[in-house]
Amino acid sequence: MSIVPIHHNDNGRQVSVFNPFSDLWDPFLDFPFPDFPFSRIFPEFNWGTSVNSRLDWRETPTAHVLKAALPGFGNEDVLVELQDERVLQISTDSGNFMSRFKLPDNAMIEQLKASMNNGVLTVTVPKEESSRPSVRVVEISGDD
Repeated sequence: MSIVPIHHNDNGRQVSVFNPFSDLWDPFLDFPFPDFPFSRIFPEFNWGTSVNSRLDWRETPTAHVLKAALPGFGNEDVLVELQDERVLQISTDSGNFMSRFKLPDNAMIEQLKASMNNGVLTVTVPKEESSRPSVRVVEISGDD
């Protein structure tokens, strides 16, 4: 997707700054309910604000380390679950944040650990030790 500078022409249509005679398609321009309060249709759904968070997944030689910045949440507010098919789910009790990750096959899910310090959740999943192929140096014989 590219970003094209646009402006509105005299008819209210969006046009490209580079070509003022081209109409840009806006998929939301003719949306029938632009200001409709969906909370009337779905009263049980939480329409609260989302959490401004950052997720970092890093692989070290010995573990997979996931860090999630969850400002304003403590360890009693955050839920870390390991679900079927090696899926790690991190969510908050308020429902403002939820993220899911499929753990790699070399992750030792039995030894998964999580800690929370100053709003930063750190999930560590040790990796299985990979069996390195044994290397043998072969001496080369010959006249050279």
